[in-house]
Amino acid sequence: MRDLHELTWSEGTEAVLALLPRLTVLRGMLESKPLRELMRCCEAVIDGDIRTAANACFGMTSALLRGNYRRVSGDLWKDFILHKLLLEPHPFARMAASNRLDEALYDGLKEDMDVLFSLRGLDGETLYRFIQERYKELKQKARPNKDSATRLAEAAWGGSAVRPAQEENVQPMPALPAFLPAGAPSWGYGEEELRDSWTADEALEEMYHRLLESENDWSCMAEDVWNFFTAYGTGIFLKERMFMWRRGALFPMEDMRLAAAFPLMEREYRVCLDHAIEFMRGNSAEPMLITGESGMGKTTMLFSLADELPEMRFVYVPGCRQISELAPLFDLLKNQPLKFMVALDDAEISGFALRAIPGNVLLTAAAAETKCAGFTKRVSLPAPRLDAFADMVQTLLEEAGVSLPRERVRAACVDHQVDSKGELTVAAAVAVANGLK
Repeated sequence: MRDLHELTWSEGTEAVLALLPRLTVLRGMLESKPLRELMRCCEAVIDGDIRTAANACFGMTSALLRGNYRRVSGDLWKDFILHKLLLEPHPFARMAASNRLDEALYDGLKEDMDVLFSLRGLDGETLYRFIQERYKELKQKARPNKDSATRLAEAAWGGSAVRPAQEENVQPMPALPAFLPAGAPSWGYGEEELRDSWTADEALEEMYHRLLESENDWSCMAEDVWNFFTAYGTGIFLKERMFMWRRGALFPMEDMRLAAAFPLMEREYRVCLDHAIEFMRGNSAEPMLITGESGMGKTTMLFSLADELPEMRFVYVPGCRQISELAPLFDLLKNQPLKFMVALDDAEISGFALRAIPGNVLLTAAAAETKCAGFTKRVSLPAPRLDAFADMVQTLLEEAGVSLPRERVRAACVDHQVDSKGELTVAAAVAVANGLK
């Protein structure tokens, strides 16, 4: 089929209305506001309802602008198509992410990509041109109908017999507007580039570029789309890497590290990191528990592990009491190709079966040892003695670029120990160091 911008109003609108119903795997696109307005516009052009057509055309532009589709191509319409194909968890994306091939679904996406390739050439100027061409055509055809008196007069002057007019069952055309706005809506806004940051951007940028630059039918790229989802997952996991599970839903979250745990508890941190690395290599998914007194940096260490391993997705779960609370989360994660650390903070889980945990999930927890059971890998963060506590404070000061005599640092630590009645923790070391800066 020729590009849409080469077609007349009748060819173009009929082509659009013929293409859209062909969508099968991506049929959910038809429920989106931009496509509903596009169909309304094309139908109104064919019906000669120019007011409705113009309103739908600008309504479609508004929906593209306000639809929160990622800005990447420099064209609102192409952004919409790319977003629906690559960024939303449609049936093909979920199938590929779980690596379970359904050949019928695969072939269905190839057909849908053929449709999207044909639609990609649409632009606001072309759609509005269809309306203008139809408007001009209707204005040229608009002539006053001759009534009976006029026909009688013409017959009398011409000396011919008057034949009764045949009744025609023709629906009246909607009234034409006096004029149309001269300017067509523009969907272009700049150059092709990434204007924000997503976790999977390295792969996404390649996919964007190949689709936008392709001169061939997109159906030949179905395998590339499959490989993209099987490697990088779907939906929110393409954008974010750190999440919070709360009230049965997954939310993106910011990095919540409270302090640098690894220079203060280096040996314990290394044990945790080595275990997480083994998990990433596929060698172990043994659940890990980090224990210690309040303020020893258990939660901070979990976040530091997430920061150390950027290829791993991190899910923070505060206050979990039953492993059954995590069943919906595990169902969601097990169908992704990614590796996840699910970190339970202040957990009180009495026990669980390892088979309940998906193979792509490393379950970790920060808790008092007496409150958790079932974790076979355990790392304890012991409360430091005074000299080790002073070493922590000295390290924090050096990290901040502050140089103080050892005697002054130790004296501040002794004062803290007396004032706090013996509390020597990581959080206390941070507080003492901040007081010395």
